[in-house]
Amino acid sequence: MISRRRPNRPLRAPMLTVIVSTLWLAGCASLSETSSENQPEAVNAYTQLGVAYLERENLTRALSALDHALEIDPEHPEALQALALVYQQQGEAALADKHFQKALDAAPNFTQARNNYAAFLYQQADYPRACEQLEQASGDAQYARRAQLFTNLGQCYTALGETQRARESFERAQQIDPRHARSYFLLAELAFSQGNISQAWPPLQTFMQLAAPNREALELAVEIANARGEFDKAADYQRQLGQLN
Repeated sequence: MISRRRPNRPLRAPMLTVIVSTLWLAGCASLSETSSENQPEAVNAYTQLGVAYLERENLTRALSALDHALEIDPEHPEALQALALVYQQQGEAALADKHFQKALDAAPNFTQARNNYAAFLYQQADYPRACEQLEQASGDAQYARRAQLFTNLGQCYTALGETQRARESFERAQQIDPRHARSYFLLAELAFSQGNISQAWPPLQTFMQLAAPNREALELAVEIANARGEFDKAADYQRQLGQLN
């Protein structure tokens, strides 16, 4: 059974997108070699190893590798933010917050870490601070995932109830990358939650052209089609929804 949305009801608060990646360097030093000449290579190698374990959800080994990296260089920003992500996964909120801040103190222009810190704060329902971090990060015009960042910012403003700023952020994401699918879905959901059926339909259609329809998009499509009196379309989306089971 589909969970029915109704216009003018509060939106849910899904998680912000977290980015986990590091630069993979060729010719890294052996992890057993940590002389002064190859310390940077060893730190990078341990950090990359820790991130690889983190992506595989092997948190114990990730923690061990990142601890080794920070023993060599206690202010290595990539290792600090990766360690913050490990602590976040382990439910150690205070330690995660501390290490995100240490990473940003070491590298204030580390936009990926700032985005991930915002996602952590959002998870803690600290929406004002999350939005503040994303606002600061959005000033990095060279950031490769800037459309994703503005989409996160729009989602954050939605959680604060600042719908106009949320809409502007989603539209900015689309301006930066017209094929960034998630921004269209969240814009459609925002419009529908406010009862703006006509404004919700176009971005949802764009989302479904750019991405494979998922359950949330099809549920929203059923409701919008019914609200528009397009019952044949609603039945077709309901059929597609049933095929996902």
